[in-house]
Amino acid sequence: MSISELCNSYVNAKLRDETERNIIEFAEAPWGLGLGFSEEVPPLFPVQKFIFKCYYNIPLDDGEKNIIVNDRFNEKLRYRFNEVEYLSFLWNEGRINIKEVTGNKEDLRPNLVLVIGRRGLKTSSIAVLVAYETYKLLRKFSPQMYYRIMPDDEIRVSCIATNQEQATQLFGRITGHLERSEFFKKYRNKPTLNYMQLNTQRDIETYGPVGKISARPSIRIVAAPCSGRGLRGPNNIIAILDEMAYFFESESSHDKSDRQIYDAVTPSVARFNSADGTPHGRVICISSPASRSGKFFELYQRSLEPDCGNILMIKAPSWEVDYTLSPQYLRSKYSENPISYDAEFGGNFSDRISAWIDNEQVLRMNVVPGLRLKQRSYERIPHFMGVDVGLKGDGTAIAICHIVKKEMESGVKEFIELDEIAVRYATDEDKEYFHPEDMANWIASYTEKFFIVKGMLDQYYGMSMMPVLVEKGCKQIQAIHMSRDLNSKIYQNLMSKMLDSGLRIPEGEERIDTGGAKTRDLPLLQEMLRLQAVQHSKYMISVKAPEIKGIHDDLSDAYARAVYLATEYMSTGGGISKSLTAQGRGGNPNLSYKRYLMKQRKSAMYTNRPSSGLMAEMSSGKHFGHLNQRSRLGR
Repeated sequence: MSISELCNSYVNAKLRDETERNIIEFAEAPWGLGLGFSEEVPPLFPVQKFIFKCYYNIPLDDGEKNIIVNDRFNEKLRYRFNEVEYLSFLWNEGRINIKEVTGNKEDLRPNLVLVIGRRGLKTSSIAVLVAYETYKLLRKFSPQMYYRIMPDDEIRVSCIATNQEQATQLFGRITGHLERSEFFKKYRNKPTLNYMQLNTQRDIETYGPVGKISARPSIRIVAAPCSGRGLRGPNNIIAILDEMAYFFESESSHDKSDRQIYDAVTPSVARFNSADGTPHGRVICISSPASRSGKFFELYQRSLEPDCGNILMIKAPSWEVDYTLSPQYLRSKYSENPISYDAEFGGNFSDRISAWIDNEQVLRMNVVPGLRLKQRSYERIPHFMGVDVGLKGDGTAIAICHIVKKEMESGVKEFIELDEIAVRYATDEDKEYFHPEDMANWIASYTEKFFIVKGMLDQYYGMSMMPVLVEKGCKQIQAIHMSRDLNSKIYQNLMSKMLDSGLRIPEGEERIDTGGAKTRDLPLLQEMLRLQAVQHSKYMISVKAPEIKGIHDDLSDAYARAVYLATEYMSTGGGISKSLTAQGRGGNPNLSYKRYLMKQRKSAMYTNRPSSGLMAEMSSGKHFGHLNQRSRLGR
């Protein structure tokens, strides 16, 4: 045996004989994770230490004031606390469900609900927790014997993520700790893509050391995408549900919902108890919050009830956990989506439905006094048209805009200026519904008044209009499948432009509004201020009018689409985005337009949707003679 092996054997034997170290000692010790021990490995953040101490009931420090509480953009210092003061601060704000850390074994809470904003060191904290719980298992000669299960039954530490990418990232952080630590050297096997096996001391003495063919490791650390079926059956002593609030949004399967995952793991951890009955099985739920629904929110609510003694709940914004977050980064995330910022980074559960524009001035600072709508433009500059088609009930709306450059103090800035916006409702014209031909002709008439280089309308009704539009040379107007993802991008782009004051919205003629006051607001502004946002996930929202008779979102949809096209034109230097074109062809940019129409016709036959009128002419090929003609604008 080499000197190195003798030293390792001595160190490990000594560690087994000593009292079990707490998580802070383990994380910072050179034989453990060595966090902060050298310049290469960063230390635990103060709030991370606080969370671990609360969870494992380790007495708090009332000395150094090293916990920094800044404002929402991490720019201005609000408070400095030591750990005792910070606990009192959280308790008074309702962000923790324990009033003191007693240090008594009887007050341990096995389950954890950690509500932390994005970039709040969640992955880092999970990796430390998993490494520490694995250390505790390996200090036992035979964990199976200790927990009174079959000697060769596998014990798992399961980390469940929303998707494979997140699971891979989490597993990489965990295995990084285990492979760097001297303590695990004699126990660990080489990891695969999503699990690592470890040999207990009994495994080594019974079947041989790690690497030997006869070795039979009986501890497995797993990181995988969420699946209720995958968690049923195995002996999970620890189950960590990472970003639990978003399980049900990231996958459509019912088996992958937060409730299904939680119900699957709870029975498996319940069997792990010490000889005196103290629970050692743990379910750790950690996530940035979403809407006020789902199992994660239910657990959060349950933790606040007076009789809840088995859950520790801590809630904190991202900038409080990681006080080094860049203010520029936080402000940019706020600009991208102010609606979700308070949840994603502020750590607050959001109402699923809320006003899309919560501050009226965000919209009004884009209104230009004295600017008026145009009936036509004689300038040969690119214009962009957004169309929202409604043949019955909802209206058909068009919005046209162009890009202008203005000299500002900071330099030249590009704006998207609204030229024209209009809507037609069948009921206003004493009609039961509009014919697609009529609306197609109306839309095409604007190409004679403005130099339209790109237009977008919804594929649902748009396909019945495309033959007429193409016949009139309006091939620059495309029928696009308005998926929930694309609609979310379109409206988040519009919000981003509003926040950047990158829009130029004209005033209307003075009139009396519904409240009896004089106003110059376009109907578009009134409509936009009534819009509601539904938060589906971290990155996805849908914006629509409230379900109240007489309130619409047609103008807003058309305007948002026109701004999106102009933004895309700016970002591509005047080019046409292949990705958007592909969306109009079912996601296949190589599918010719004629073949695409035929494919739609075939699909309609299979779904028993008979074609008539223009659709029949389109499918019969009557209009195909015009499809290969160049548009008038391209001549």
